[in-house]
Amino acid sequence: MKKLGITKRHIILAAAMAAILLLSSISLLRLSPYSSHSGSARYFRAKVVSVNIHTSASLGPGEVITAKLLDGPQRGRDVTVTGPMLFGDAAARRMPIGSEVLLVKDKTDGNQYAFLARWYMPGIATLFIVLLVLVVVIGAWRGITSLFGLAISVGILAIFVIPSIVAGHNALITCIQGAVLITLVSVFIAHGFNKRTTVAFFGSILTLGAVVGLTALASYITGTSEIIDEASVGLLYAAHPVNISGLLTGGVIIASLGALFDITTGQAATVDEIHKADRKQSGVQLFWKGMSVGREHIAALINTLALVYVGVALPSIVTTIVLNQENHYRAPLLVNLNTETIAEEVMRTAVASIGMLLALPITTWLAAYVLPRWTPAVNAKLKHWLKEEL
Repeated sequence: MKKLGITKRHIILAAAMAAILLLSSISLLRLSPYSSHSGSARYFRAKVVSVNIHTSASLGPGEVITAKLLDGPQRGRDVTVTGPMLFGDAAARRMPIGSEVLLVKDKTDGNQYAFLARWYMPGIATLFIVLLVLVVVIGAWRGITSLFGLAISVGILAIFVIPSIVAGHNALITCIQGAVLITLVSVFIAHGFNKRTTVAFFGSILTLGAVVGLTALASYITGTSEIIDEASVGLLYAAHPVNISGLLTGGVIIASLGALFDITTGQAATVDEIHKADRKQSGVQLFWKGMSVGREHIAALINTLALVYVGVALPSIVTTIVLNQENHYRAPLLVNLNTETIAEEVMRTAVASIGMLLALPITTWLAAYVLPRWTPAVNAKLKHWLKEEL
């Protein structure tokens, strides 16, 4: 235990973190959108009791759902609503008995309920609980601290970044501020405060600055308008108009953070271990040896990042190509690829990959320069300075 540097205080803190995250995930199972003080529309959870298929001459098969209300003053009452139209195999798309759905009712519409969507929170909560258990069992202490860092990162996005953008603040500036906060919290919470994480933090900040410039340049070079569909056009005419260009740039910055942390923390640790193995090595030697190790790592990361971006955008890409083929009578491949959706996904992947490539030499150089000079005397001075400041 002592060799790992884990004390009784660490164990108590870890148990508290795990308990808070687990209880938060379990609470999603019973989370309800219902509020008696909401606006003109009220939302209710309901459990599906029975489903009957009906056929419309114009739209095809649909479903009539009988569900038991789980919220509100009429809780326990059975209501009947018309569900979504069923495309493809109607039997396979049929709403499962016992599943939860989300209903909506207008205050002025009496007892008339309407189907809105499936209620996804129980399924999402189950996935979070499984993730929590596996991270704690397999990742042990480091897994718990990484989960705590993840929770804070999501909190920053949910409490600060998204509400600020919706309220009309500059999307790009807000995303940059959020990225710096997430970097600060994620690096130091997940990996602890030491010389390695300090180097990784400053390496991440320098690389983020480069990513901001690269994204703006890439948007200018490609000429993308960032307006993909009617939903994105609607952002321009919202009560608090959102700058779509800034939103795209900010999204790329936020999306790059995970892989960026992996590179910067890994390189700082690599250079530190190489330095410890032979303290007589010069900064140049440390840099090139660190780069040699980092190159092996970054090839896999870029491939992973590209697959993540393409995988997430795959439905949009396939839909775009199919519609182009229908509208342009089997248009050539280059015409299909020359669309806003695909161009923006390529831009995101390219910018994030370039950012990771830049993070490698930036962090390796920073580590090779700083770590050999970070002596116990410097460490003592920093601790003394921090105590005085605090």
